[in-house]
Amino acid sequence: MARRINAKLVTKRNLREMGVTTLLDAFDAQDDVLTLGLAFEEKIKLAIDEAHSAFTQTKVEGLIRRANLRYPNADLRRLDLVKSAALTGR
Repeated sequence: MARRINAKLVTKRNLREMGVTTLLDAFDAQDDVLTLGLAFEEKIKLAIDEAHSAFTQTKVEGLIRRANLRYPNADLRRLDLVKSAALTGR
């Protein structure tokens, strides 16, 4: 048992050294109960998809920050169309 825990810690350290901490976080976030019936390949796919999503989100946030937008948190889905219709005279 101690050998297994030590190997797990070494693997985590290796992932950190390789600079893939988002992948490591994705593996740590996997719920053993929910992934119990999944094949190894499916578990890897889920972790990679989660890590890629986090990577993409970080990249988008950096682009928004560097763009110096006037309203960086603006979201078209939050527009109130009733107010905009009043502005156009409809």
